[in-house]
Amino acid sequence: MNEVDRRHFLKGLLGTGAMSALGGVSALYSGVARASAPVSGYKAIVVLYLFGGNDSYNMLVPMGQGASSYDIYRASRGSVAVSDNALTPDVIGGNPYAVSMGSDADKYLSGLYPFADQGFGINAMMPEFAQLISNEYAAVVANVGSLVEPVTKDNFRDKRLPPFLFAHNHQTRAMETGWADNLNAMGWAGRIADLWGAHTESGVNRGSPLGLGVSFSGNSRLLTGRENSPAVLSPNNSQLFDVTNSGFDTGVFRQLNQELAEDHPLRRVLKKANRKAADLSDILANEFAQTEDDFEGRTDPYGNSLFSNPSREQLNLSRGLSGRTISSMHAAARMISLGRDTLGLNRQVIYVGMGGFDNHSDLTGKHPLLLREISLALWDFQVAMEHLGIADEVMVTTLSDFGRTLGNNGDGTDHAWAGNNLIMGGGIRGGRLLGQLPDMNLGGASDISSGANAKGRLIPTTAVDQVLASAASWFGVPDNDMPAIFPNINNFETTPGDIRSAYLPLMESDEAPDPDDPFPLPIPPILALGG
Repeated sequence: MNEVDRRHFLKGLLGTGAMSALGGVSALYSGVARASAPVSGYKAIVVLYLFGGNDSYNMLVPMGQGASSYDIYRASRGSVAVSDNALTPDVIGGNPYAVSMGSDADKYLSGLYPFADQGFGINAMMPEFAQLISNEYAAVVANVGSLVEPVTKDNFRDKRLPPFLFAHNHQTRAMETGWADNLNAMGWAGRIADLWGAHTESGVNRGSPLGLGVSFSGNSRLLTGRENSPAVLSPNNSQLFDVTNSGFDTGVFRQLNQELAEDHPLRRVLKKANRKAADLSDILANEFAQTEDDFEGRTDPYGNSLFSNPSREQLNLSRGLSGRTISSMHAAARMISLGRDTLGLNRQVIYVGMGGFDNHSDLTGKHPLLLREISLALWDFQVAMEHLGIADEVMVTTLSDFGRTLGNNGDGTDHAWAGNNLIMGGGIRGGRLLGQLPDMNLGGASDISSGANAKGRLIPTTAVDQVLASAASWFGVPDNDMPAIFPNINNFETTPGDIRSAYLPLMESDEAPDPDDPFPLPIPPILALGG
């Protein structure tokens, strides 16, 4: 192979994402203090990113007291408010929505699954997720957003704020970096990978070609560090290279990339990355391909094979789901099975993206299908983790660019600030609301706008850093390393000097369960997780 051909080949290899899967030449640039990973056993974090700004106040419906009451929510939301008609999930071959006939919008606005003692309800389109909350596998985090430091309406103009609030690209970057006022930083999971030397044989995963981060939704900054980049994979493809049609031989490729004594240091780095790409290709073509049947015999709420995309008729909706998020969560479940049981990895962060949430118009026509797919995808994933026996070792959290305006624009909602996140698994004490519901009045104490122009752009009462730092602490990041991962986390300490006071209490409940509470909702035996 001459030098021109070699450069052409390397350019093509870079285009496949193989180099980004392995850290690539960024390994030349250190500048990051590394620590041996203080972890044992296995844990994974799955990030489900909702692109476009999820209208999460129609996903989680406030049922609090005073200014956080349902009545004030309904008055502020207007024509897109979800009814407080109390529903009970019925997802076994029946219709889980309150309106058996009518449009998707009618069903979407028809009612909610109430957790009134916790101050919220879950949209009618999400019976499975309501069941997960009821079973205490899942919780909701209220009024979360990008913050540099705590902010109120009274001091809003005197505080440091994230730049470019309400802009998709910048606020997505804030969610990825975990550093709201430094959008050029590396990703928070990438910093964890750097801290634990995930690219080295002495690091957290012993130099596995998979590294720490795997993305099934393109190359994400969230997973990118100074020395580490994600393995960027397709959820429906077990090949990194086209070995079937091209005759590409990873063994030959590996031999061609053995290091020579006279090699330039840059060439050594590239050759090492190429050998790891070949190793990753073999893992995908062999071990990952064999995980396809790991959940055989498990079924979804409609009786289909687990991670199937139910038909429009089964859903009793006017249109079918895209199925892409269900497929991606299936791939995430398979990757976890591969990482833990076959490769013996200690830690993984898996990234799944879902688009379609920028609904300035036709909110009640588009949002129902999105919430329906989230609910089914998370249910199927939790069933899969129970089947593998590792539900307490895998945590899922949602993120989104920002929340949407509480007030509507006539047909949809606009860019805003605070929203609500879902969190599931990891052995958390679920069945409850974490964080604090805001004042739901347009122009009220939580709205940055006032008067006739008030739109309901709510100020976050919980920083996304607090949610992610709580997950990272569970993941094994020590308290003294947390400011290196989330540089603003100390700003949210409720007890100065105690970083743990900035975390959310994921593993404990403030109150004992009330035996007279009408919830949790009954779980049909056929839907028992792992059954």
